[in-house]
Parts: sequence; structure tokens; C-alpha cells
Amino acid sequence: MKMSWEKLSGDGSLQKKRISFAEVDLVLDKARKGLKASKVLFSEELYDAVLTESYDTMLRSARALIFSLGYKPRTVGSHTIVIKFCELFFEKDFQFLVARYRRMKGKRNYLIYGAGLSISAIEAKRAVQTAGEFLGVVEQKITKIKKQSKLL
Repeated sequence: MKMSWEKLSGDGSLQKKRISFAEVDLVLDKARKGLKASKVLFSEELYDAVLTESYDTMLRSARALIFSLGYKPRTVGSHTIVIKFCELFFEKDFQFLVARYRRMKGKRNYLIYGAGLSISAIEAKRAVQTAGEFLGVVEQKITKIKKQSKLL
């Protein structure tokens, strides 16, 4: 029986793609640099940019996780697909992080395409914390996947 997230390959949302763990590590490194950039932006009180960079950190982290499993998201609607994957992949313990990720996507989109929204210092700080926590969880999952792949 397929795991629930694997059903996304059946509808074409996820496509099989052979990606090396070296490439996965490069994507994770970009996520780590994004988190670092979020912290620098926070120190400069650039809160809208903090939210955007924190969101991008989470997106890169989740994409690295998908890549580590041998898939890639379809290009059209990829941000939504990545969040849906996370909702299906993560256990109940991490659903609160996925819910925050989804909310950050909405705010990030409004910052880019809308007008009148600005991010507070408190919200920016929470975005950095959430991105850091999410990255940590993803890194742990990828480490387990790497170990399992060595056993196969």
C-alpha cells in the first residue's frame, strides 16, 4: 500500500526524479543560508523581507525532503504541491509547523501581489523561529532517509 504522500505521484503532482544526496545537501545548504539571511534581515528590522525569506527557507527545506525521496514537484503549482506533500508526510507532531507554513505562504503571496499588509516584529520573529524549527525537522528526516537508502 502506498503511503499517503505517494498518492501525489498518481495525480502527477510529484514526478519520479533521481536526485543525488549531494544535490539534496546543496538545496539544504541554500535553506540554511536563507535562515541566516532571515536573521540578518530581522536585525535590520526588514520584517516583510524576513517573512518572505523564512517562507523560502521552508520551501527549500521541503523540496530537499521531496528530492531525498526520489521525487520532484510538478512545476505548475509547485508551492501548493510542496505544502500538500508536507501535510501528508509529517506526523501529527509536526502538523502545527505545516499549518504555519501554509499561513506564511498566504502572507508571502499577499506581500508580493497585494497591498496594505505589513509584518510586525513579533510575526517576523515567529517566522524565523518556525523556519528554523521546520528546517531542523526536515534535516532529521533526510538523515533517516539517507541511512535507510544505504541499507537497501
